[in-house]
Amino acid sequence: MKNMFLYYYHIYPDTLYIKDDNYFLKYKNNNYMFALFNRPESDALALYNLNSKILKRDVLVHKIIMNSNGNVLSYIDNKPYVLLEIFINSNSLVTLPDICNINNKTINIECDKQITRYNWDKLWEMKNDYFELQINEIGSKFPNLSKYINYYLGLAENAISYVKNAIKIKGDVYYSVSHRRIDYNSNLLMLYNPLDYVYDYRIRDACEYIKNAFFNGKDALDLVDVFFKNNFLTYKEAVLFYGRLLYPSYFFDLQDEIVNKNLDEKALEKIICKSKEYEFFLKKVHEYISKIYDTYIPAIDWLI
Repeated sequence: MKNMFLYYYHIYPDTLYIKDDNYFLKYKNNNYMFALFNRPESDALALYNLNSKILKRDVLVHKIIMNSNGNVLSYIDNKPYVLLEIFINSNSLVTLPDICNINNKTINIECDKQITRYNWDKLWEMKNDYFELQINEIGSKFPNLSKYINYYLGLAENAISYVKNAIKIKGDVYYSVSHRRIDYNSNLLMLYNPLDYVYDYRIRDACEYIKNAFFNGKDALDLVDVFFKNNFLTYKEAVLFYGRLLYPSYFFDLQDEIVNKNLDEKALEKIICKSKEYEFFLKKVHEYISKIYDTYIPAIDWLI
């Protein structure tokens, strides 16, 4: 394995170990991660180009290293990997200010359309259609999942309609580097991993972090307060923020792991038992945002 790094990257590791399908190595006091690339291989070059632009903005993102053939991807046992030079190698948990630092430092950075994700309404509609097709197939195998999925599909429909109207609002909105998913238990090594980046509204990461914090028993309303007090969001961004909180990504993420990755259905209990509490949280967030902007914030009637 060490010879492979010598051949492809002209480095011969002093130390090398594997963890969770990723290789970690040290060479001349520099730290590297040889990371499994678990997204479409067509994204690789777009992520490399984005990574180069982010580094120029003085963000401590891991640096993507091309191999000696001028390719982003290298293959081990027919699996694609990317070599990353790591500037922060920490298991410390991510905080909301850490997330906002990346988002705000990369506002309106140039990015390949291939990794943009701000067409939420269309993406969510496609997912809903897919999940609805799955209902009959999963009914007998996953009884608890099929019992509750219609509630979350309905909540997703509310979010889709809400966001469609939010997009029509005239006003500024800012885009930045975000993560496919960032949660309360993410660490700094994950935060600065460019292989998980997408380009989206700058409020994406905060919403997903706050939703995950809620279901981990944290004071999510306090996090909302911290976020709004430290980020100057436009009215349109505030409405989009609420629309993203409405969307039950926390349920659909678990559904995917249950159906496709053999996660035990019991994992749903943590989500389902807090459904009423989350509805109340959404009501309180609406009240909070309405007071800040002192103007009408669109509401979901059955929640309010």
